[in-house]
Amino acid sequence: MSSRTVPFAPLIALLLGCDGLGLSQSYQIDRLRILAVAAEPAEPQPGDQVTFTSLVVSPVAPVALTTWFTCTDAGSYGCSPDEDLLASLQDTSDLTPDELAALYAELQAAGLIGAEPFLSPAWTVPDDYLDALTDDEKLEGTTAIVTLTAIPTVEGDTGTLDTAIEDIEVAYKRVPVSLATTPNHNPTVLGLTIDDVAITPGATVTLTRGQTYAISCELADDALEDYVYVNDTGVSEDRTEEPYFSWYLQEGSFDQSNTLWPYTAVDYTVAADATLTEQSLWVVVRDRRGGMAWIEQKLVVE
Repeated sequence: MSSRTVPFAPLIALLLGCDGLGLSQSYQIDRLRILAVAAEPAEPQPGDQVTFTSLVVSPVAPVALTTWFTCTDAGSYGCSPDEDLLASLQDTSDLTPDELAALYAELQAAGLIGAEPFLSPAWTVPDDYLDALTDDEKLEGTTAIVTLTAIPTVEGDTGTLDTAIEDIEVAYKRVPVSLATTPNHNPTVLGLTIDDVAITPGATVTLTRGQTYAISCELADDALEDYVYVNDTGVSEDRTEEPYFSWYLQEGSFDQSNTLWPYTAVDYTVAADATLTEQSLWVVVRDRRGGMAWIEQKLVVE
């Protein structure tokens, strides 16, 4: 049960220059972007351990470091990454395992819950997280806020954070914490179909330049959950999720960048002048209660 809409909200990058005609489409991946963050469980209770995964894409430069912070009093805009804490992770190559463990323990005490690729993000909900709420309020719960910061290795750089810090991408993930009778779960993506042909997960698909293909995202039967919604007057309503799909690609075009259930398909036109012979396409599914899932499809263009 959760009446919240808990979207994943990436920061909008600053738009350089004045010529709006030169801006990329929202679905076009031409720079570092954080497309989605999933918590497991999607709607935990006090005492639960929550693990996190993210869809971070960077076609231009590899991601050197991804940090995760959590806080309980962040307001609307999440936790502010501490640059001193980030700097302490700049070079850990000379640390012994014990020194590295001590460093991470210190950082975790300051709110750091993960630093990939060194430490997978995880957070244990405090046992008293809902104590300030009434019994009825605990059914609806509250939210924790996690800040995800992706730092790229810039071209010609050694990979140190000092030179890459201005190119970071930041996103916030709201995690509902409650004693809901119908807690949320992340949806399950089964795979994609292209022109009604099911694609084996992990397979690479060959497409033709300039051609248009109908691509559909297939969900598991239990992906659409029934849940109890509590409206502003305290009345409970039985509802069913209506997820939406966000589509992303490197080259080419979609006829639409978002689709709402039950419409799970888009038309994808391969760029006639494609410069990439190998590229990726991504679909992110959001159930509009905080649950997320995604799939990546490798493409070869001929």
